[in-house]
Amino acid sequence: MGNSNRRKHPRANTNLLVSETIGGRYFLPMLTNISEQGIYIECPSGLEKPPGHDSIVEISLPGIKQMVWARCRALRRERLGFFQGQAMRFVDISAFDRQQIRSYIQHNRAV
Repeated sequence: MGNSNRRKHPRANTNLLVSETIGGRYFLPMLTNISEQGIYIECPSGLEKPPGHDSIVEISLPGIKQMVWARCRALRRERLGFFQGQAMRFVDISAFDRQQIRSYIQHNRAV
């Protein structure tokens, strides 16, 4: 991704499936990186998601005992060959879940 120099928050690279619910539909995208402010996910290009809806994500991070739950808003989408990438910002997340993400990032920070 060409946005790495614009990023203001530390992040960790991952290769985890997350559950995402948008407008009553369920998806299992790949979480490729996470920060305290949001996530970047990838899914097959043919899997079109409803536009204009916030999504609810449930993330199980290795080494973190409880699931992280958050409501996200899509910032941008980009085609990555067969896959589609999507940057998402957390718009509703508990302080506890944000702290869990912070802890995960401190132990798995991207270089």
